[in-house]
Amino acid sequence: MTLGDDAGLVDVAFAACTVLARAGETAVLCGGSAAAYYVPDRYQSLDVDFVVEVGAAPHIVDRALATIGFALAAEGHYRHDRLPYVLAFPIGPLAIGRDLITAWRTDRRADALLHVYTPTDVVRDRFLHFWAWGDRTALEVALAVVRARRDVDLAAIRAWTEREMAADASYDASRVARFFASLGG
Repeated sequence: MTLGDDAGLVDVAFAACTVLARAGETAVLCGGSAAAYYVPDRYQSLDVDFVVEVGAAPHIVDRALATIGFALAAEGHYRHDRLPYVLAFPIGPLAIGRDLITAWRTDRRADALLHVYTPTDVVRDRFLHFWAWGDRTALEVALAVVRARRDVDLAAIRAWTEREMAADASYDASRVARFFASLGG
C-alpha cells in the first residue's frame, strides 16, 4: 500500500487501519479525525487518532506503519516525511464518557478497510468535548454530523446523556438542553 504526496486524512486513515489489520491489530479511528471522516467539508484535522482494541505490541505497530512511510517520532506519535498528518494512539479502552465502545463501523475501499466510530458515536464524542470542557468547535462539529447524517441515533444520545448525568452531577445539564435545542428537538 502506497501513500502519494497528495494523500488526505481519509487516505492515511484507510492505509494505517489496513496495514495494522494485516498485522493482526484492530485500530478504530476516533476523536476529531473520525468527525473529519464524516464531515470533511465542516472539519479538518492533521491528527489521525486510533485506539487499538487490544494493546498492540509497539514493534508490530512500528513495523506495520513503516510500510506506509510512518515512523515513531520523539513525542510518541508517528510522522511521515512528506505528509502533514500525525498518527496518534491515545490510550484505551475505546470509550465515550463511561460507555465502552464495543462496535464500530467498518468501511471498505477496494482492498483497504477503515474501522471508525459510528456517526452516533462521533456525535457523542464531540458533544462530550463541549459538555465537559466547553469546546464550542466540538459542539459545532457534533451538530454538523447530526445534520449531515441520517443514521445518527438521537434517542441513543439522549439516553447516554441521562446515564452520564446520573453518574456525574458536575456535568452541566444546560449544555445538553442547548445541544438538543440546536437540533430543533
